[in-house]
Amino acid sequence: MLEIDLRGDLYADKVHGCWLGKNAGGTLGAPVEQLYGRPEPLDVRWYPELREGGIPNDDLELQLIWLLALEEVGPALTARDLARYWLDHVGYNFDEYGMAKANLRLGLEPPLTGSHNNWFADCMGCPIRAEIWACVAPGAPRTAARYAFQDAILDHAGGESVYGELFNAALESAAFVVGDRRKLVDIGLSYVPESSRTAAAIRAAVAGFEAGLDRLETRRRVIAAAPHHVAQYSPINLGFQVIGLLYGDDFGDALCTTVNCGYDTDSSGAAVGAFLGILAGRSGLPEKWTAPLGEQIATNESWGGVRGLAGLVPDTLTELTERIRAVALRLNGQVVRTPEADLYADSSIADLWNRSPTTVVHSGPDVHVSVAHGDGPVVIPGQVKELTTVVRNTRRVPITVRAALAVPDGWKAPGRQEVELPAGASATLTWQVEAPDRTVLDVSNRLFLSLSPAGRPEPPAVPIVLLGASAYRVSGQDRSWREVYATGNAVPVDPGVRYLQTFAHAPRAVDAWLAVEATCAVRLWANGALVAEAPGPREIRPCHRGTPGSSGPVGLREGWNEIRIELVRGEGRRRPNAMSCSPPMTVSAPRSPSSAEPASRGISPGGNPSCPPT
Repeated sequence: MLEIDLRGDLYADKVHGCWLGKNAGGTLGAPVEQLYGRPEPLDVRWYPELREGGIPNDDLELQLIWLLALEEVGPALTARDLARYWLDHVGYNFDEYGMAKANLRLGLEPPLTGSHNNWFADCMGCPIRAEIWACVAPGAPRTAARYAFQDAILDHAGGESVYGELFNAALESAAFVVGDRRKLVDIGLSYVPESSRTAAAIRAAVAGFEAGLDRLETRRRVIAAAPHHVAQYSPINLGFQVIGLLYGDDFGDALCTTVNCGYDTDSSGAAVGAFLGILAGRSGLPEKWTAPLGEQIATNESWGGVRGLAGLVPDTLTELTERIRAVALRLNGQVVRTPEADLYADSSIADLWNRSPTTVVHSGPDVHVSVAHGDGPVVIPGQVKELTTVVRNTRRVPITVRAALAVPDGWKAPGRQEVELPAGASATLTWQVEAPDRTVLDVSNRLFLSLSPAGRPEPPAVPIVLLGASAYRVSGQDRSWREVYATGNAVPVDPGVRYLQTFAHAPRAVDAWLAVEATCAVRLWANGALVAEAPGPREIRPCHRGTPGSSGPVGLREGWNEIRIELVRGEGRRRPNAMSCSPPMTVSAPRSPSSAEPASRGISPGGNPSCPPT
């Protein structure tokens, strides 16, 4: 039986070491982080830049928000709770952060916020947030992983990144009671599906180490096991973390080994720093690497990366350690005891892997209901969208439940359904919902499922949000137009398509930002004015802000605005069918446009997903 006393000095020393080590690794890697992966390694041997408190990093400061959520919500914390704190305090809008925030502002709930329209579901935004869960569940990797899962599905549901956060949380939790680095990797791997690319990258790192290969050759094998052009791709960086953990001779060598692998250097370096900080404790970390950072916690609140945290979160690592201790005691009691076999994942963790990234669960006092959205929360005008609801009786007596689905004006849905539920039993109800044909749909359409248990108090209706698909006209060289619908930012275009046209409706004149990402060259116009012209062929990372040449400011006038895109195709293009259009603002459309107006809803928006904090 393994155990750790949460009131003891050893636990506090390890928690303090975790965050100090994370700060060191993040500060080392932040100045050399890349956007696109490079085949050649780096050569970093000391901090490229030093500041009091280290370089502010989302890897650390977002977890201060999660600490606040744990303190205020308590042990029953879920992804739905975390989503509210995300909207309150996270100003970052780049990559998956902006995608998740856009989905939240449209009314979606986790896991849809992480799975819908998210090109970055396999990136590093959530594996970097694992330490808080390990520290409040030390020596209890299964508990840490279950919390980490709730965190991960907020902005990465259905992606490899979920496995990355489970791996990190489990390894770090186990590191409070296990000192063998190689064993820790095996424990972490048990929390990752064997068939995943995350597991492939980690196994490549382990195999290279055990075969006696040098660090550079093992690095090449990790990249080959899970290749990707974006530096923030989670599986590659998880493999790099394992290289640093296994090959590092000491703390500084492990940090430099990890960061010199390249790619998402602040994230991977910070993770290895946290691993080793837990193993060594604050007292065992070398002063050479920790003294320059001091005790202060640096954040990006001054420019809005995070916001509204002054006076709510710790200012020093010592205060952070004590507040984490208070939460851990609340969750676990004074002593955490774990049989060694329970350090490894069990069937409850495998169940997490198999959860649908498009099913939202709502809990009630009498019945729980899950709402399955099939392939996503988007509806196309005139087509039927099937929703599957599973209603479960949580009481010890039978319940009769009457269910009805309220839809917007002009929509069609089945009538009321009734089901008898024995104690603890479940029933499946299917709803065929049809959106109006050839009508400009709202961006966000609210439906409400009422579940009335006979003879019991009436619970609130369950909200269901369906997003209207985006309409585009596309054509080839002959300018023969046909209409297509996009269920997210990715527009379905075949190799013969050269031109795209859509219309955005703005309720008032507004300055906006328009971005189009395509693997070929592209030109972009708004209301006849050229906005951007990007060369090709090229690799893409379709974030809301776009990349240089593919995006630019645009003044939208009140009413309808024409957006036109030209795909300039040529020899040697990469993935000609891959195109993602990332508009910058929420646009709404009237329910019944006149015959003179375009019969398309225009650009699918996302809250306010431009890069500057909002």
